[in-house]
Amino acid sequence: MKKSVNRANAMIVPLTAVFVILFIIPFLVLLYYSFLTYKSGQVIPSTPYTIDAYQKFFADSFYPRVVGRTIRLSFLTAIICAVLGYPVAYYISKAKKYKKTILLVIVILPLVAGVMVQTLGLYGILTSYGPINNALLAMGIINEPIEFLGKESGVLIGLTQGFLPYMILPILTVIQAIPENVLEAADNLGANGFQRFIRVTLPLSKNGIISGFVLVFGCCLNSYTTPLLLGRGKVSVIGTSIYQQAMALYNWPFASAIAMILIALVLVVFCVANVVPKHMKKRQEA
Repeated sequence: MKKSVNRANAMIVPLTAVFVILFIIPFLVLLYYSFLTYKSGQVIPSTPYTIDAYQKFFADSFYPRVVGRTIRLSFLTAIICAVLGYPVAYYISKAKKYKKTILLVIVILPLVAGVMVQTLGLYGILTSYGPINNALLAMGIINEPIEFLGKESGVLIGLTQGFLPYMILPILTVIQAIPENVLEAADNLGANGFQRFIRVTLPLSKNGIISGFVLVFGCCLNSYTTPLLLGRGKVSVIGTSIYQQAMALYNWPFASAIAMILIALVLVVFCVANVVPKHMKKRQEA
C-alpha cells in the first residue's frame, strides 16, 4: 500500500515541477515587476517599491473602459457560443458512430489549425468586398458594404468562430453521459420529445453549459491575436493593452499590473463558476 502511495507521489513531482516553472515563477516575476518604478523609459529594479502602476490603471478612465469592453465582448461571445454550440453538441451526440467521428473532426479541426490561420481567413471573409458583403450586395439586402473590420462586431464574430469548439466539447461530453434509461423513463411517463429535452436533457446538461461558458469567457479575456487583427488596432482589449505597454512602450511595470488585474478577473470568473452550480444544487435539494 505504501509503495503505491509513494509511486503516486513520485508521478505528481514532474507535473508539479512543470506547473511551478511555467506558471508560479512567471506569475511571481510579473507580480514583482508590477511594483517596480518606471521612469524616463527605464524600469528601475530597486526599492522603493510602489503601487504607481495600479494607481495609474484606475486613475485613467481609458483602462477601466478597456476592461469593460473586454468583459462585454467575452460575455457576448460566451452567450453566442452557448446558443450556437448547444444544438451542434446535441446533434453530434445523437449521430451514428461514423458520422459522429466526422463531425468531431470538423469541430476540432479549427483548434489544430491555430488562431492565426483562422483569424487571417476570417479577415479575408469580413473585408468590405469579401464573400459576405458581396453576397449581401448581390441579394440587394444592403446598398453598401458593411464595415466589420476595425469594429467590435468583427472582433465578436472572430472570437465566436475561434472559441466555439470550447463550448461544443464540454456540452457534448455531458449530454453523452446522460443515462439512456433516464431518457426512456421520461418517454414511459408520457413525455414527448420537446418535454423530454426541456425537463430532462437540458437540466442534466447545465454543468456542460457552465463549463463551456467559463472556458470561452476565460479564453476571450486573454485573447490577443483576434482583437488585434480584426480590430485593426481600433478595438483595445486587455490583451492588446498589455502587449502595447510591454513591447511598444517598454513599460513593464504597468504591463505587469494590467496582467495581474487580468489574472484576478479570471480567478473571479472561476470562483463564480464553482459557487453557482453548488448553489443551484442546494436550491434544488431544498
